[in-house]
Amino acid sequence: MTQDRGEQTFQRIVQAAGIVIDRDGYAGASTPAILRLANVSRSGFYHHFASKEDLGDEILARQHAYFQQVSEQMAAGPAPELWLQALVDISHHYTAGLLEDPVLRAAVRLSIEPGPYQTAESYAGSLGAVTAALESAREAEELQDHVEPMEAARTLVGCYSGVQMLSLALAERDALHQQVSAMWALVMPGIARPDVFARLRLGPPRSMGTSSPPR
Repeated sequence: MTQDRGEQTFQRIVQAAGIVIDRDGYAGASTPAILRLANVSRSGFYHHFASKEDLGDEILARQHAYFQQVSEQMAAGPAPELWLQALVDISHHYTAGLLEDPVLRAAVRLSIEPGPYQTAESYAGSLGAVTAALESAREAEELQDHVEPMEAARTLVGCYSGVQMLSLALAERDALHQQVSAMWALVMPGIARPDVFARLRLGPPRSMGTSSPPR
């Protein structure tokens, strides 16, 4: 029972930190504000986290775990009909996760704001998952000949991050799926073979009742 309470406290702290960091940024997120929202004492906080940086590490670890699950599911198969469609679907499932989960949103904010988390490591999970999907698409002959998966992955992750930043600045997160679809409409013709592009659905899947990665 004590262990369960400890886990509940841990999760409340992480969720509260997600909300505060998403709202105020990492530099603006104060530990007292996180503790008040989590309804946790200072000693309770330091029982689980030695510092605010440790808390930031945990938030980014959640994002890494998400993309690790994506990569593992792609590797386990079965292969989708179109790998590029799977990539589009992954982007919309992740978008749904951002809209639902303040911890994922906080991870994005940590990654894009100047500070200790604006590093290559913060993008390693997403770059790895997108690169793997594009490599599979190349093997399936879905890509145009000039497309190199790793370089294309950097462009796509950068574009998605830019869409995120703009939606945050314009307070238009509710339209994020539409903005992601518009991104694909612009960049996918330069990636997919014309016959493959004609078969792609660039919007979100019709039934998407979970923020977990698509299986």
